[in-house]
Amino acid sequence: MRNISALYYDGQSARQEAVTLSIHNGKILLQGDQLEREFDLDKITISAKLGSTPRLIHLLDGGHCEVDDHLGFDAMLDESGVSPPTLISRLENSWHYALAATLLTISFVLAMFYWGLPYIANMAAERVPDTLSLTIDEQVLDTLDDGLAEETQLSAKRQAGLSARFERLRKKNERPLAHLEFRDSDEIGANAFALPGGTIIITDQLVELAHNDEEILAVLAHELGHVKERHPLRQLLQSSVIGLSMTWYFGDISSLLAIAPTVMLETSYSRNFERRADLYAVTLLRRNGIKPGRLADILERLENDHTGHQSKHEAYSPIFDLFSTHPNTDERIRILRHANTTK
Repeated sequence: MRNISALYYDGQSARQEAVTLSIHNGKILLQGDQLEREFDLDKITISAKLGSTPRLIHLLDGGHCEVDDHLGFDAMLDESGVSPPTLISRLENSWHYALAATLLTISFVLAMFYWGLPYIANMAAERVPDTLSLTIDEQVLDTLDDGLAEETQLSAKRQAGLSARFERLRKKNERPLAHLEFRDSDEIGANAFALPGGTIIITDQLVELAHNDEEILAVLAHELGHVKERHPLRQLLQSSVIGLSMTWYFGDISSLLAIAPTVMLETSYSRNFERRADLYAVTLLRRNGIKPGRLADILERLENDHTGHQSKHEAYSPIFDLFSTHPNTDERIRILRHANTTK
């Protein structure tokens, strides 16, 4: 009969007593200098293995034994035909644990999606060098010019006039640094969107849709808000966990550059990004003596234009569809009109 050493606690005090344990005829025997007791095996509870922590034998009278000799204890249990469930097996066979684990996993994934990933993307975006952002801009422009857009039909004078007003919209050398690129595209329609390196693309169709230059400047002010807070880059990183990892560690960025055009052409901004860009635009427009309601006017017109445009191009995902039929468009228009009457 195998014996192993253990420490006995009576459950009434902190006093411990060295004992030997053995199993015989379905009973576990405890023997010490001043102790000799026995308990039915089916009336005790043996803890599952958990690393190198002592195994606990919970006795019927409230006391317990601690066993450090894992190998000897396992051998004694095997010889006696006793196989207490392990911790893993208990968890696997309990629907309570299974349900809790499932809910915990779902909660973790959702938390990472809604809070973790945006936070990490924001941290990473601050560390991406300007040279990389400009390279991404060039990649996207190449993709646009490879079939989605054509050279602008606006006259050189018209382009120069809008560019000059755009430069006056903000203070000289004020961050963010940005520049305009004009393109003609029936496929994209009336639109304007910012790229990670500060390039803001505006289509001829948007210029034609606007009733005056102040509406165009209002849209550009909104895009400057996206550039200032690096929304295009943050959105790109959020949409590509692989790209995020590579950018974060500044390792091989070739894959990020390869997927950038596709991701940028298929991604819309989040509501929070749109809201913050609107707030930036309101401040910038007021500083330049332009009513914030100009943005609401063209936003409403762009919404209607997009609805008709989309019906013609159902298979196409609009580039940075800032003015698509987002559920919060009416709310944005309402806030902008309110800003038009307040200071």
